[in-house]
Amino acid sequence: MLKGSPNWLREHMRNHIANSNRAEPTDNVFNFLSPLNSTKNPGATALELVYQAAELIGHADDYAAERQTRAETLAKQAIEKLNIAHDRVRSAESARHAAEAEIKEFSDQVETKLTVKIQEIEKVMEQTVSRMAATEAQLAAAEQRAKTAEMRATEAENALRRIEQALRTEIIEKRLRNPARAA
Repeated sequence: MLKGSPNWLREHMRNHIANSNRAEPTDNVFNFLSPLNSTKNPGATALELVYQAAELIGHADDYAAERQTRAETLAKQAIEKLNIAHDRVRSAESARHAAEAEIKEFSDQVETKLTVKIQEIEKVMEQTVSRMAATEAQLAAAEQRAKTAEMRATEAENALRRIEQALRTEIIEKRLRNPARAA
């Protein structure tokens, strides 16, 4: 059946109620309704129930004492671990201070060496900038020469085309004037 239909819901609730009527025994719950000896008188039955309750309370006290002992043991172990961790922290802090002192000393030495290297690098950079400026000037001059050469080549091509055109025109006109010579 579909879950959305009312019949499904009725069937589901019937199954749920039927399953809930089956009581499953648990270890943590005492059933006071267990069959006691029906031949005893009510006073004896009540006394039996008191003994059972006392026994359960005794078990609960024993369980609580075990839990208390376990909790105390865990607390002692946690305190020991905290003390060990605290000692490690102190040791790590001491090592950190020693490392910081070494780093400071090393840093001072490196700073001095870096200052000298930076000065050397600055000189090299100045020389490189100067060379780059000279190279750029040479490149600009070469580009200008290339443009000039390109313009000359273009002018030469144009002149060659005009000469070629003039020669063709001249040859064609001569042929038209002297048809016998052309044959």
